Amino acid sequence: MTLSEIITAVSAADLEKPAVRCIRLFDLSPDFFALLRQECVDLLRTERPSEVANRSHVTHWTKPRGTVLQFSLLNRTGHFNDTSSDHDMSCLNKRFHAADRYPNLGALISAFPHSINFRMNVLSPGAALSPHREPVCFRARNGEIGLRLRLHLPIVTNAAAEVVLDDQVFVFEEGQIALFNQGCVHSAMNGGGTDRLHLVWDMLLTQKAAQLLFGNEPPPFPAARYSAVEQMLPPKTLKPARGFVGLAPLVGPSGVARAGVIEPQ
Repeated sequence: MTLSEIITAVSAADLEKPAVRCIRLFDLSPDFFALLRQECVDLLRTERPSEVANRSHVTHWTKPRGTVLQFSLLNRTGHFNDTSSDHDMSCLNKRFHAADRYPNLGALISAFPHSINFRMNVLSPGAALSPHREPVCFRARNGEIGLRLRLHLPIVTNAAAEVVLDDQVFVFEEGQIALFNQGCVHSAMNGGGTDRLHLVWDMLLTQKAAQLLFGNEPPPFPAARYSAVEQMLPPKTLKPARGFVGLAPLVGPSGVARAGVIEPQ
């Protein structure tokens, strides 16, 4: 798919039209992933998260069930439980403050330009996020219509940890980075007996971001790109959603039609 085709296929979700659900982008090298995984497990054991079940949490509206934790890795304060700037559509003055303790995690975060957040989400056994949807397109301060692209990287998972995107059930594999269309009605459920840890982050679709995600150059971290024929992950099964909650669109249909690459905000 060309960049223009990807923009159209992803932003179609904001128009409640059939949209691309997920695209596999990178497969991390085993050695790098092993180091990254150990750091994430150490972070889970050591640092203080926010709890999505707390009514004041920025994503409590997704109606979590069970224990759902979030570690905010990219913000202005360095506090892992600071969610205040997670969704402000800005990448300015945000950084990962603990790269000295978690160098491989820091290297991964720094490799993805113009991220507006970077989170480690933890679903305990039996925990879930209810069906919900979020806008892809937004209006930048200069009036341009941009896209917020979401990526998932499973760190610890199991065969019973599922995500559902527009009624299609997917099982993501550890060490694989995928574009995840949050504009689709989506949910997550950990049906396994161990914690599910995913790194999840949102990026502004800038020129640098587009080159990294959809270009042909080797990525600036130890990983291989998926070929075009490998990018589409087949669903495991179907599971129709029974109702969902959603955030209001940020732009109308004419704005979605004009969405494209923007400058960093």
